[in-house]
Amino acid sequence: MVKRSRVELATGQVEDNVAVPIPLVDRGRGDPRNILGIIIDRDEKNMYAICVKAGILKGKFSRNQFDLCPQQLLTKSDVDHTSTVTLRQAVHKESSCGGQGYVRCNCVGSKRCWTNRCKCFKNKLKCSSRCHSSLLCTNK
Repeated sequence: MVKRSRVELATGQVEDNVAVPIPLVDRGRGDPRNILGIIIDRDEKNMYAICVKAGILKGKFSRNQFDLCPQQLLTKSDVDHTSTVTLRQAVHKESSCGGQGYVRCNCVGSKRCWTNRCKCFKNKLKCSSRCHSSLLCTNK
């Protein structure tokens, strides 16, 4: 089985782009299924250190835990090499809808979405149709 997996899964090189699958419990309903990263290190046991836009992912990954991308989508300058984050934190930082679950404000009136009383404004997000779809909003 080890020989077969080595044949089917090509080894990744440093600076190769990868797609790391995000478990269902770590992502929101609107988040993508994979997070893009770049290989920054490979040790003698073929364990890989992967860096994403939010930082270096905690732990090492074996080759069967990610997919190699044929295109060069990220470069070393696009990712953060200074901080270490978990996969869930990285997904939350790159999420367009706030990570796990949606943030809904339920504000009444158009003027209330410009203060910190609005959950969306406080989290630096735009109001969506789930907040108040029929009312005019200045934070959409």
